[in-house]
Amino acid sequence: MFKSNGDDSFRSFLTACNENQDEILAGDSPYVAMMDALDSYLRKHITGPENVPDDLVVHTLRLNARYLLMTGFRIGLTGHAAGVFPTLRTALETACYAYLMSKDEALSDVWMQRDVSSDHLRACKKAFKQPIADARDKIDLLHPNQLGSWMYALYLASIDFGAHPNAKTVTLHTRITDDEMSGMTLFESLALYNTNSFEYERSLLACVETSLAVAIVLSMTHEIATEEMNKELNELNQLKSDLEEMIRLKFGEPEKQ
Repeated sequence: MFKSNGDDSFRSFLTACNENQDEILAGDSPYVAMMDALDSYLRKHITGPENVPDDLVVHTLRLNARYLLMTGFRIGLTGHAAGVFPTLRTALETACYAYLMSKDEALSDVWMQRDVSSDHLRACKKAFKQPIADARDKIDLLHPNQLGSWMYALYLASIDFGAHPNAKTVTLHTRITDDEMSGMTLFESLALYNTNSFEYERSLLACVETSLAVAIVLSMTHEIATEEMNKELNELNQLKSDLEEMIRLKFGEPEKQ
C-alpha cells in the first residue's frame, strides 16, 4: 500500500518509493551488500574497461544485462514487489542471447539484421525460436550440476511472479476480507510493501539470485573462466544461500503459491 492520509496520487506513490529506498540504503542491508559484490564481479570480469570486447554485439548485450539488473534492484528497493520481475526476466533473456551468440557468431548477424526486412525478421524468429530453453540445454550439457536448469527455473518464476499478467501475479498482491460487524467486504490491492515485509525481502532475494544467474551465464560467454572467477562466483553463491536462510529464519517457510 502507498496511500498516505488518503492520498493515492502519483506524487504520493513516488514519495513512498523514495522513503522505502532511502530507509534501506541508510541501513546495513545484506541485499545491497550482495548486489554491490555482484556488480563488482560483473565490472571486474565481464563489462569493465579492462575487459577487451571479443564481439561488440555480445559485449553490448553483456552491458545491457548489467543495466537491467541494477534497474530491477532499484525497483525492488521501492517496495513494488511485482514490478521487479519483468526487468529480471529481460535481464535473463539478454544474458541467454549473449551466451548463444558467443557460441555461434552467425547468430549475431541474424539478430542484428532482424529489422532489415520481413524475411530477415522471419529468419531471426526461426534462429531464436526458444532461446532460453536452448541456452538451458547447452549449459546443462557442459555443467552436470544443472546450472542451466536452475537458470531456467528462475526464468519461469519471473513469469509466474510478475513478468506476465497471469492470475498468480495479480491475485498475490490483493486482499479480500469480510467485516462481520458491518457486513461489508474490504478489497485491497497492494502496490508497495514496507521494508520489513516478506514480499519486500523476497523480491530483493529474487533480484540477487537472478543477478547471480546472469553473472554465471555471462561468464560463460568468455572462452575461458579463470580460477579467480570460479572462486568469486562460489563466494557469491554462498552469500545467496545465507540470504535464503535468513529469510527462512525471519519469516518461516513460504506458503506454496
